[in-house]
Amino acid sequence: MKPMKQAYKRLQRWLRASEGSSTIEFVLWFPLFMTIFLTSFELSFYGMRSVMLERALDLNIRGLRLGNGRPTTLEEFKQNICDETLLFYNCMDEISVDLRRIDQAGWTFPTGAIPCVDRAEEIKPLTEYSTGGGGDLMLVRVCVVKDPFFSTTPFVMGLPRDPSGGVAIAAVSSYVNEP
Repeated sequence: MKPMKQAYKRLQRWLRASEGSSTIEFVLWFPLFMTIFLTSFELSFYGMRSVMLERALDLNIRGLRLGNGRPTTLEEFKQNICDETLLFYNCMDEISVDLRRIDQAGWTFPTGAIPCVDRAEEIKPLTEYSTGGGGDLMLVRVCVVKDPFFSTTPFVMGLPRDPSGGVAIAAVSSYVNEP
């Protein structure tokens, strides 16, 4: 009976001990603060990438609208956009550009999501490339798929992910060709 009492007293002392109590608080709060910190870093980088894509698209749209330096092929237009972005590595493989004329009689705009590259498949999305003529209303949709730095960020931010784990960054613009 005496060994049982001694074991019980040791258990009581161990349960009442206050050593390591700050460790428990650290273990509970540290993951929350790190998640907030890393998510804010990822969100700011995602925002910078989005702004860079919008800027690159605007610079290239200006050339298309005025007619000077108009690219003749889709690949050349993609390369021009990729050259203007700073935070995109491997841009040519992950960018999708849809440039099409909008019929001003019926005002029919494309429906559905912006076509993005599916990195899990070898097939590229069907896009249209038509620089149009004088006075035509043109719609440009650009999508780049990039991997997030931290795999949990899209879940925290509520971003849709593609099958390869990438997050789409899109930019849309329109312009009227000068006659």
